[in-house]
Amino acid sequence: MRNPGYIHELAALYLDGKAEIVAVAKRNGVSDVDLQEAVANLTPLDREARLHEIHQLYVADAREKGYAEEDPERETTWVLGQRAHSYYDQQSH
Repeated sequence: MRNPGYIHELAALYLDGKAEIVAVAKRNGVSDVDLQEAVANLTPLDREARLHEIHQLYVADAREKGYAEEDPERETTWVLGQRAHSYYDQQSH
């Protein structure tokens, strides 16, 4: 799964009742399979646990891909999301 934090953020929005996220995901190159897998991963969790899981996915991805500038555990999900976006955007060019 490419950029798992982002895909799980989309899944969380979908679970919050924002069905239009499916179209956003497609526009941004997220496969239906990846989105549905993320939805399945987050479905049993409450909102706070979902947010924690998303943050942990970004932390693990930042460490694996090397786009964290400092300790990713200390970064907000928003900052990690921006770094992930930049990293994956550079990888696609």
